[in-house]
Amino acid sequence: MDSIVKRFAFDARDVFRVVQFTDLHLCMTETPEKFAQTLDLLRRVTRATKPDLIAITGDLTWGETMDDRDAMDALASTMEELQTPWAPVLGNHDGDKYGRDTFASFLLNRPYCLFELGDPQAEGYGNYIISVGDEWFLYFMDSHTGDFYPGQLDWYRRTSSLLPAAHNELAFFHVPIPEFRDVWNYEPCKGFNMEGVCCTTYNDGLFSAFARAGHMRGVFVGHDHINDFEGTLNGIRLVYGRVSGYQGYAMEGFPFGARIIDMRRGANDFLTQIYTEHGEMYAQRRQSVPVLYKR
Repeated sequence: MDSIVKRFAFDARDVFRVVQFTDLHLCMTETPEKFAQTLDLLRRVTRATKPDLIAITGDLTWGETMDDRDAMDALASTMEELQTPWAPVLGNHDGDKYGRDTFASFLLNRPYCLFELGDPQAEGYGNYIISVGDEWFLYFMDSHTGDFYPGQLDWYRRTSSLLPAAHNELAFFHVPIPEFRDVWNYEPCKGFNMEGVCCTTYNDGLFSAFARAGHMRGVFVGHDHINDFEGTLNGIRLVYGRVSGYQGYAMEGFPFGARIIDMRRGANDFLTQIYTEHGEMYAQRRQSVPVLYKR
């Protein structure tokens, strides 16, 4: 399939590990010490957890200054130093100054970077797929400023239908879809919801497309810096990353970090843990009570 930009194999233990970083908000000209902290966190987490792939779910930069290209140069150099494949998607801040098309071009042809512009009929910049064995297919999607377009839903339905009948999928994008709000309201969740769910008012139908296809196992997002919860809705796990960028807004007592995702050959589910700036790695156990109850 043309949308698959990289095919990976499982390791000798039949495991494939992804580390999700999110909301880096890199800016070289403001608070440079925090800029350095963010890149240092990427190095420390990657070296400690040894992922096969790094996923970065948007807001790579603040987008409010004209140093985005320089910031991407620094990020790409860090990833080249780590020698780990990385797959980013655009966030709502990416391209504020240059435009999203120009910003997307900053990511093309970087060492170890798997970013592709994607099928133009899919609408957006960076709709592409990575496969792991012949079992798992990872969708990276442009959530724009929170909307998914009809072309993207058509692209998803079309590509999913062409994959092997018994495959599993994960999706990575920046802005949460409204079902993140629903799962917190109606289902038990693990982790913290410290700022509500900042999703769009209108539901574009992406979750419905995932559910009807029947292969999506997990959706990973960022955008809300002090949320890290996960819950299951209609058999699909909806999961926030852990904020990774020191230059964005934060909350005291909520450490920066990353999310670890482990897929196993022959399994149709995944394991996930939080890794913090303090070197702690743990599976979330805090169980919330649904805000609302089904009648």
